[in-house]
Amino acid sequence: MKLKYLGTAAYEGVPSLFCRCRVCRSSLKLGGRNLRSRSQAIVNDEILLDFPPDTVWHGMRYGLDWDRISDCLITHSHSDHLYPEDVEMASPEYTEQHSPIRFYAALDGYERLRKVTDREFMKQQAIPNLIEPGKRFCIGTEGQYSVLPLWANHDPSTSPVIYSISCGDKRMLYAHDSGIFPEASFERLAGEGHFDLVSLDCTGCLSKGWRDGHMCLETNLEVLERMRKMQLIDDQTVVVLNHFSHNGGQNYEEMQQEADKYGILVSYDGMEIEF
Repeated sequence: MKLKYLGTAAYEGVPSLFCRCRVCRSSLKLGGRNLRSRSQAIVNDEILLDFPPDTVWHGMRYGLDWDRISDCLITHSHSDHLYPEDVEMASPEYTEQHSPIRFYAALDGYERLRKVTDREFMKQQAIPNLIEPGKRFCIGTEGQYSVLPLWANHDPSTSPVIYSISCGDKRMLYAHDSGIFPEASFERLAGEGHFDLVSLDCTGCLSKGWRDGHMCLETNLEVLERMRKMQLIDDQTVVVLNHFSHNGGQNYEEMQQEADKYGILVSYDGMEIEF
């Protein structure tokens, strides 16, 4: 499998609009991996993870092939992860000759999508599907991806989920946005077997005490230790931290220097991992 991070920031982006804090100023000066757009990723160039307002930019920057992209998994309905207004661009009024794309979201995200996709002019160009945490489903042009959404520790009004995604003998966990997972999610993860890649929310970077809603490196390590004891991960598992805010207090170089101590990768826009 291949995972590409198209955007790696929290809602504000890095540097954040209007902000003059040390992280934003240093990130703008340093450029490169320090510049972050809103979080989005893609699996094997065909399965999108989230649909932020930066999707248009990501499509241009990375040359996304919309004939290959069959499905989009939504983690929750906050606007930096689901921007349904831009889903309207799939209508024949704005675009031509593209394959329909299927969206998958829990209740609040599904209802927000329906407000756009139910309009007559959409004509089935974007198809919303309601999912429930704990209920597995298959996606992909041939149903080759098995997806298990699980309960996330995040704003409950947004119907948040994390995703276990497998294809063939490879499996990944995409856990954004979430604090330390609810017990129900740990219980279901126990039956998933070995993960080849784990991507964890690290909005708080090196700050202490980010446990609910989002995590920091401290709580990432706590989650990883529990997963290791459950034999869900081992030394061969690729671990990536993602979804960063300037409020965490570190730019890319500072965060990676600390993560290196634990053999963990820090994501950046455009980062691509095969596993």
